Amino acid sequence: MDVKFLNLKFESGNKTLNIEKDSDYKLIKIEGLESSDYEVNIEQNNNYDGGYINKKRVLPRDVFIEVDYKGLNKELERQKLIGFFNPKQQGILTTNYCGIERFILYEVESFKAPMDNLYAPLNFKVDLVCPDPYLKDYITGEEISTWIGGWKFKFKLPFRFKQKGETKKNIYNSGHVETPMEVRFKGPAVNPSVINHTTREFIKVNRELTSDDTLYITTGFGNKKVEIEREGKRVNAFNYIDLDSTFFSLVVGDNLMEYTTESLEPQSVEIRYRNRYLGV
Repeated sequence: MDVKFLNLKFESGNKTLNIEKDSDYKLIKIEGLESSDYEVNIEQNNNYDGGYINKKRVLPRDVFIEVDYKGLNKELERQKLIGFFNPKQQGILTTNYCGIERFILYEVESFKAPMDNLYAPLNFKVDLVCPDPYLKDYITGEEISTWIGGWKFKFKLPFRFKQKGETKKNIYNSGHVETPMEVRFKGPAVNPSVINHTTREFIKVNRELTSDDTLYITTGFGNKKVEIEREGKRVNAFNYIDLDSTFFSLVVGDNLMEYTTESLEPQSVEIRYRNRYLGV
């Protein structure tokens, strides 16, 4: 990776640190953005040669950064950096490499900025760990269906009533791995469901929604939720999930998605997700 074409933005609390071409910082070295470490567990066959894959895992990502400070107020800046890379605060690292922007959450493991004297250059080194190893892009929203057309006051003849849009849409996951999603199902609807015809999985909620209700379904690992929002208040609706449902993720590539409802037609159905990448 050529650091000349890499810009970094660190965010911690309400503070921001930019390391880019026109800033007072020069990126000397960075490691860990290209990939994380992987773990492959192999079970040995008892009566045959070799073994078989039991589990594959992407391990937490370690990132090392070395930077030179080119400004004049070296000691003042060193004090700011000590406070900025605070091990008590989680941070966000946004990378921009050749125009491609992605971000990752990090924790500070180590910060070093030694100065033997006031005339020595300021150089600092940071070790970061990212428990979630995937770099992500911004949230992408795909609307499967909404009501289209129709008339507005003042209208002129001829006019037409609103028509229901398509109930199917192909969603393309351009990331390196499958990614969880959030479904926003704005009522009315009866027993709404979302189906991924690519994997033949579905999520169904056995509940009637009014036109004032919005159903939220989140499929993230360790963050599975089913909630209904009305007048700005959300309530847990996990117990309405159909027992044959699967909290599926979007696979890499094509995902042919469809919504269904046993009665009534929703105002809109939207799927929101982030593409996830193994590296930059």
